[in-house]
Order: sequence, then structure tokens, then C-alpha cells
Amino acid sequence: MDDQLTLGDELRDRGMALAVTNTNVELVELVDQAVRVAADRNALFTADHVRQLVELEVGDVPRLSAIIGARMNAAGRRREIASTGMTTKSSRPSAHSRRLLVWRRA
Repeated sequence: MDDQLTLGDELRDRGMALAVTNTNVELVELVDQAVRVAADRNALFTADHVRQLVELEVGDVPRLSAIIGARMNAAGRRREIASTGMTTKSSRPSAHSRRLLVWRRA
């Protein structure tokens, strides 16, 4: 397997790093905790599950989707969660049926 990043992978990783740059450390930790809780509570879960947990604590926050995506990717790289390879439509009206990855606890 080739370990070299493609330009797309590199740009994705830079974008995710920027999503949490200058973000309140407590918010990043809250999202990380919400990812763990979602994985513990559900056999399968999406970013929508994580968002619901975060919004219970802090409400809607600017760039929350990007922060959640970055932190879920980081949890995946740490092998705390794993993508099932499936997608589903977001249940949030503001997401306009966006496709979301379905995750499971690793």
C-alpha cells in the first residue's frame, strides 16, 4: 500500500487542521467526548449524533460541522472509531440531506 498522500488527502488534512485552529480548547475536548459517548451509546452513529450531544451542552457554534468532522477523523486515525463504509442522509433540515459517513466503535 502506498503511504504517500495525494494532493486531495493533503488538502483535506490541512482543512481539518484549520477547522480546530483558534477553536476554544474546551470545545474541541467537548467534541472529542461527544464522539466517545456516541460510540458507547450506539452500535452505529454519524456526525449528527455527535452534533446533538454537543448542542445539548453549548448550542449551535460557528463552524461546528467542520470541527466535528475534524475530530471524528482524528478519532478514526487513533482507531477509537471506524468507518463502516456506509453513508446515510443527515436528519438535520439545515444539512439538506447531506450524506454522512456511518461510524462504529473500533
